[in-house]
Amino acid sequence: ELPLKEVRAAEMAVLSGNYQDAESTLLQSGLIFRAILMNIYLHNWERALDLAVKHRTHVDTVLAYRIKYLERCDKEEKNKQYLQYMNEVEVDWDKINQKIEQEIQRERSGRSNTQKPAAVH
Repeated sequence: ELPLKEVRAAEMAVLSGNYQDAESTLLQSGLIFRAILMNIYLHNWERALDLAVKHRTHVDTVLAYRIKYLERCDKEEKNKQYLQYMNEVEVDWDKINQKIEQEIQRERSGRSNTQKPAAVH
């Protein structure tokens, strides 16, 4: 279920292959988490991390999904930026799942995330 018209518009852009338009729509609407998640799903790992760091939110989420991806592919992390943040940010799936649930609830209530949180994770 896609509760916000902006999310639906971004989904349609993704389905059409217009990833840049999709991300722009999400970011302009304050749907930072959705933009980060879209990049994770597209395996645009550097962009996902850049957005998380820039907006100071869900860095741990990006790291967690990156770790899971690398484990499934039986690979080791070699990206210096990811290695740096993996040493600095705790990855706790319980906390991540709570934050994701909060994002879903915020979307369902029709509110976007236009304010920057104080913490980097």
